[in-house]
Amino acid sequence: MLADSLLLCSITVNVFLGEETVKYTMRPKGNYFFGCPVNETEDISFLLYTRFNPRVSHRLYLDDDESLTKSYINKSQSTVVYIHGFTEKASGLSASVIRDAYLDRGFYNVILVDWNALAAFPWYFAAVQNCQVVGSYLARFLDYLDSKGFALTNVHVVGFSLGAEVAGFTGQHLRAGMGPRLPRITGLDPAYPLFKHHNVKLRLSKGDAIFVDVIHTDGGVLGIPSRIGHADFFPNGGRPVQPGCDVASIFFRASFEDLVFCSHKRSWKYYAESINDEFGFPAYRCRNWMDFRIGHCSSVSGTTYMGIATRTSASGKYFLQTNPNPPFAKKRDNSVEFR
Repeated sequence: MLADSLLLCSITVNVFLGEETVKYTMRPKGNYFFGCPVNETEDISFLLYTRFNPRVSHRLYLDDDESLTKSYINKSQSTVVYIHGFTEKASGLSASVIRDAYLDRGFYNVILVDWNALAAFPWYFAAVQNCQVVGSYLARFLDYLDSKGFALTNVHVVGFSLGAEVAGFTGQHLRAGMGPRLPRITGLDPAYPLFKHHNVKLRLSKGDAIFVDVIHTDGGVLGIPSRIGHADFFPNGGRPVQPGCDVASIFFRASFEDLVFCSHKRSWKYYAESINDEFGFPAYRCRNWMDFRIGHCSSVSGTTYMGIATRTSASGKYFLQTNPNPPFAKKRDNSVEFR
């Protein structure tokens, strides 16, 4: 029986779902009664990319000095950590696009966290539980880098969907005394199913980093609809259907993935575009989407940019509109002073 059980743990099938191929497993991995055993070293990978190795990753390991010294990681450069979402992998679309955008922008240490084995289809409930496992392991890894001179103060963690929740747990494990140690976490439409509770210790919140900014695009469906960070951005109201995601717009390319996840994925697509168009997404602080639509919000109430250029002093709820197709940025209104 044990042999049969472990055999099921090793069976995987690749399934094409819209834009990407996802891995289907016969049994989930996780620390529960029917979960397959978790091996952090095997199931969680830290893949480094730099301008010297933009396409071929160099895998880094916790407490492994040799993997560091043989890599192109640079102490003088900012480190960006990106965490993918449910069913995704580090070689998937969101991770690849964001990696390429940063390396086009400049010299960065880009580390992609691959936890696909713990976020495999169709076991969403297991992936939710595994967020804490990955967050804890990533925190230990970042602590290790910090001990080797790669300052934690120079790290920006970005996560999409479940990856945003992983980022939150990472920040919680890195807290020192009464305050957070991570400088910044950017949550890209943090996952909502099974995270609807209000316990901030069980989801991403503004206490997980010195500055937490959040982009909401599928609020109330796959993404958390409410403000949870220091600065929360609600492009096009932050809810489905995002411009360009309506059935009429995607009819000729429609798939299950397009219909269900289009608005959710807009969060990482907006952020990726902002990396090399940092002033493309001007946003206004406002009470709600309706007030923004009828013109009650102006530079007097506060302005900033959504994405990479968000000022870390920003606080509150921000609204903006985007284009339905790339480029999504509507650019700035030159009559308004942004800062």
